Amino acid sequence: MVGEQTAKQVELFFGPQHPGVPGNVGFKLWLDGERVVDVELIPGFLFRGFEKMMENRTWEMNIVMCYRFCVEDPDNLEVAYAEAVDRIFKVEVPEKAKYIRMIMAEFSRIASHLFWANFMSGGVGLRTTGYWAIAAREEILKWFARVTGHRIYHSFSVPGGVRWDVPRDFRDKTLDLANKVEDIVKDIEEALLRNPVFKARTKNVGVLKAEDAIRLGVTGPSLRAGGMPYDIRKAVPYENYDKVKFNVPVGENGDSYERSVIRFKEIHESLNIIRQSVEEVKPGAPYRVKLPLTAPAGVGISRVESARGEYMIHVISMGVMKAERVGDKYVVHFTGQGGRKPYRVRLRSVSLPLLTTVLKHIVRNEEVTIADFPVIVKSLDPCPPDIDR
Repeated sequence: MVGEQTAKQVELFFGPQHPGVPGNVGFKLWLDGERVVDVELIPGFLFRGFEKMMENRTWEMNIVMCYRFCVEDPDNLEVAYAEAVDRIFKVEVPEKAKYIRMIMAEFSRIASHLFWANFMSGGVGLRTTGYWAIAAREEILKWFARVTGHRIYHSFSVPGGVRWDVPRDFRDKTLDLANKVEDIVKDIEEALLRNPVFKARTKNVGVLKAEDAIRLGVTGPSLRAGGMPYDIRKAVPYENYDKVKFNVPVGENGDSYERSVIRFKEIHESLNIIRQSVEEVKPGAPYRVKLPLTAPAGVGISRVESARGEYMIHVISMGVMKAERVGDKYVVHFTGQGGRKPYRVRLRSVSLPLLTTVLKHIVRNEEVTIADFPVIVKSLDPCPPDIDR
């Protein structure tokens, strides 16, 4: 579109300091009057080389690195990294640890969706519901601090299980929190989703159908809002997600409004998972398998359903690499001892397609005004640090 610019078009930098931008990224917008006709992502405001840094830290130390890919939903990334390393060590995690990891991951998902609700509410001028969302999230952060010792970054799901046992009153406190959060979320849904201003700003705005989402590499709520019931927790169950009952909410139109509805429905499903899982956390049961400092050679791949979609972490423990020809393909094997550090860590970004191919698709296929653009970006709920990784 840049090559097709006319004298009428204006090039505008929409930068990271603007409240309509989702964090540490910028955009170059091309405007024809009020209409956005093209968009280009400008990343690089947060680059600290997280993946490379993990190659220079031990398996255990990397727990404090993996969740920095997305601050808003740290525990799903902890689980993903821990699972990948579990597979390298070929260790079976205790059942109690699996359920605790699930509870941590689901509260992390809820906290992320609540943080999004605050972001989205402010974007359409309805700040009261945003304040309610932050109040509910605060209760979750207090629970995290009590269980793990930390409010935001938890370093709790570790290779082999969880770092330490949960408090004696874990079940009661967890159920109390679930009930409290559910009550506040119901109020937010009533006040936000039924508000005529919110509907006017989001319905039929930023439409992303399922077939387009798949073609553009989208997963998570933005895919499900378009009608595709794809969730890694159901499609390829991990931990003990195949032992609990929950639904995968889906939409139909795939607009900004339905993406919002899906996230609130997912909060209720997460609370459902938490209530089932906490009953399986047995006092006194083992919660961790201690691992040696040095890993065997091998490859660990883990896929988790985060608040924004599918995160995949690929970890290599380098030993002796051998390539074997099987038919017309080569299969690579790693043998022998690995080391105390990973050779390579690689994360599949959830946010990259949302801020590149998806935004281009939307602005080129519907009339997006400069006022619509921040609402669409917020409805997609990207997490820029997983791009600048």
